[in-house]
Amino acid sequence: MFPGCQNVAITGGNFNMSMNGLQPSAFKKLLDISAPNALYDSEARFDPPKCHPKTRIAVLEYLMGWIFGRNDPEALIMWLYGPAGAGKSAILQTIAEWFAERNSLLASFFFGHSDPTRNHIKPLIPTIACQIAITIPELKLYVEGAIERDPFLLNKSLATQFQLLIVTPLQALTASGNLKPGSPRLIIIDGLDECEDPKMQSMILRVIADAFRSQNLRLIFLIASRPERNIHQTFSSTPLSGLWRSVVLDDTYKPDNDIHLFLMDSFREIRTTHHDYLIPETWPSESDIDTLIRKSSGQFIYASQVGALMILTWFCLFWAFALLA
Repeated sequence: MFPGCQNVAITGGNFNMSMNGLQPSAFKKLLDISAPNALYDSEARFDPPKCHPKTRIAVLEYLMGWIFGRNDPEALIMWLYGPAGAGKSAILQTIAEWFAERNSLLASFFFGHSDPTRNHIKPLIPTIACQIAITIPELKLYVEGAIERDPFLLNKSLATQFQLLIVTPLQALTASGNLKPGSPRLIIIDGLDECEDPKMQSMILRVIADAFRSQNLRLIFLIASRPERNIHQTFSSTPLSGLWRSVVLDDTYKPDNDIHLFLMDSFREIRTTHHDYLIPETWPSESDIDTLIRKSSGQFIYASQVGALMILTWFCLFWAFALLA
């Protein structure tokens, strides 16, 4: 520790050493149990789904209006729901990127059922708290202080962590007058239904609601999920009454028009970038496009996967004829 020194005497004090050197900082402990894979721009989620240009305009405009307080300003939670493949994650990814580019995204967490680092509840609050402390650096000392005062905090309940790592630091910074006006307040949680424990899915919503009710929390939450029964029941329960609004991905936002535009642009790009395969301008036919749209039933994932299959089929036929020639 003191290379080159002689006749050094140290009295008193305590030295806490870890196997790799100094005791890790409180913030380092928080980072260690966070889930970087759950971030909107995580390398593990590359290439994340996002809205095709000029699609989902109506629903994006509505959600943006809510975030900016132009519509439903009394709603502190917005629930975007729809079936699998309806485009929920693409919409939230698009919004996350838009606000992050403008330094207006406070935090995001994208659950993923097939990723063991982000398919459960344990890393949720630490991951959000880390992002908040990075986005608003003045909060970092408050977050570190909470962990230093209670070494067991990172093993305590969701409600306790939410209170001591998020709510209390924000309140302290506000009371000190150091929380800048217009500071980011949007938190995005995608795939709530992909958290492996349904009880924890409901617990997340109740903890957020309790904070709004008792702490005058100055945040807004954009949450997306499938319309699972337990999630719907929790939103309909008394603790969340009046705190939320919902957007359902149904025919209200004309998904067929968006899917038509997506397919036409996708096939046009394929014909342009793969001209060596002699794909005719008339492929696929309008009737083929209409069939794909009809069978998609408003689900972008069906349109993209079947469209890719059609393209693969064309390539296979091209090479088959080439080998036979």
